[in-house]
Amino acid sequence: MMTRKLLPLLCLVALARLAAAQDELHPEDVLGQDRELTLQQAIGLALQYNLNLQIVRNDPLLARERIREAQGAFDPNLSGAFQQQHTETPVANSLQALFGNTADRTVDDSQNYGAGLVGILPYGPSYSSGYTFNKLASTNALFGLKPQYTSAWTNSLTLPLLRDLYWSTPTYLVERSKLDSQISDASFNSQLQDGVFLVEGSYWALSAARALERSTQKGVDTANDLLEQTKVQYQVGTVSKVLVTQAEAGVAQRESEHISALNSVRRAQDTLLTAILQPGVNDYSSTNIRTEEPTFVDYQVDANAAVEKARASRPELYQVQKQLEEAEIAEKWSWNQKLPAFDVGASYTMNGISGTQKIPPGTPIGFQDDPNTPTLFDPKQVFEPPFGYGTSPGAAHDRYFAGNGFHNWTFGATLSYPLGNETADSRYIQRKIELRRAKTSLAREEQDVVLSVRTAVRELQSSIDAVKAAQRARIASEETLRAEEERLRLGDSTPHNVLLFQNDLLTAESNEITQLQLYRTAISALERAQGTLLESRGISVENERERGMDKY
Repeated sequence: MMTRKLLPLLCLVALARLAAAQDELHPEDVLGQDRELTLQQAIGLALQYNLNLQIVRNDPLLARERIREAQGAFDPNLSGAFQQQHTETPVANSLQALFGNTADRTVDDSQNYGAGLVGILPYGPSYSSGYTFNKLASTNALFGLKPQYTSAWTNSLTLPLLRDLYWSTPTYLVERSKLDSQISDASFNSQLQDGVFLVEGSYWALSAARALERSTQKGVDTANDLLEQTKVQYQVGTVSKVLVTQAEAGVAQRESEHISALNSVRRAQDTLLTAILQPGVNDYSSTNIRTEEPTFVDYQVDANAAVEKARASRPELYQVQKQLEEAEIAEKWSWNQKLPAFDVGASYTMNGISGTQKIPPGTPIGFQDDPNTPTLFDPKQVFEPPFGYGTSPGAAHDRYFAGNGFHNWTFGATLSYPLGNETADSRYIQRKIELRRAKTSLAREEQDVVLSVRTAVRELQSSIDAVKAAQRARIASEETLRAEEERLRLGDSTPHNVLLFQNDLLTAESNEITQLQLYRTAISALERAQGTLLESRGISVENERERGMDKY
């Protein structure tokens, strides 16, 4: 039963994805082609191929990498070392001879191994843990073991109690990089909205230019029809040659207007192509984009609601708010850096030693408790040392954690404070000034947002009224022209008068087209002023920010 329900749903999802894939355009679908392009398709192309958007899309990615860079200060530093050393030292004292060393030198061969972990923690503490191991084979009679193995494991922790407590420099840099990333996201949001707004403005400009070009072409056709009609009337003797000349002048004027309109179409198309694609030199002339008509759509205008939307959605306002937070943490950090450095620290070390006892010939028996022991030690005999933990290398740390092991600890505190402290004081004053400036900038940005929204609302309301007035004027001009053409047909008017009324109609149509263009652009401008342009167009800032991430 569940399978039967899920199967149609999965089919619908698959069909929706297929339709979306088919609707998605690529440059080769547009460049060098003659095709109709919807506004949504133009925006989709711009999001993928607009060069400015491709540039600014890198900024949030860079900001995220700077967070990782700052957080890298807390990565532990693992180190390892090895050293092999051979040392020959001349014997120049009687103490060596006393212990049986009759050679003219002592020879030391050593191998040193070391490994450690060093790092800092968020909010100030630092730590270290290191292990060292040494193997020494020495002919020096003062060393009782050959070979001798020594080891040490030292752990330490330092905690700042004043300067760098919580507001350590690495912690400050991490917090600042996080705010910088949020600021970069807001800036990207703003530039993305600017890019979409540019595309919509360019699209409706091309749409208006094409509508005007069609209107002027209709004017040329009407003027030619009028010229032919006037020529017929001249041939039958009902009008003079002057009226034919006037009709010819009207055709020339209409053709000139049409040529100008065609030039405007090409210029508007070039602007749109540059906004949505990366055309080559030849693509501009070989591409022909047909657009939607700039029609009137209902749009509710509420100034108070628009201001509230802007306060909640404008990325520029969010950006300035984050800049204020950045100034606040900079002020806190600089105040902390004025404090004396008072650090407490502790360390704990475990040591170990092992090796094989060296028994010099002729050593007195006084070391032995057994009366059966020979008076002199056998130089070839091996004894367990009276200290350390065996003869193997690993025995040097066998009893690290035993109660009878070798354990050392230290605890201390350090205090330092620069006399005068002018550098820290000056830095703190600078941060306070910058904080005050950031607060003023936020107030000014809020003021600018309210002003821009109210301006956009007025412009949109004015455009609505202008479109309605232009439509009424165009309807009136059509009726007037129709009446004058009827008068001309009845012989009560002249071609010149008809041409004048045609001029009025062309002007009215051009004005209506222009007002419709301004109206659609005013809608985009209000959405941009509210900060809701992307949301209303179904564009996800997160998706656009992450677009192209697979390249890295």
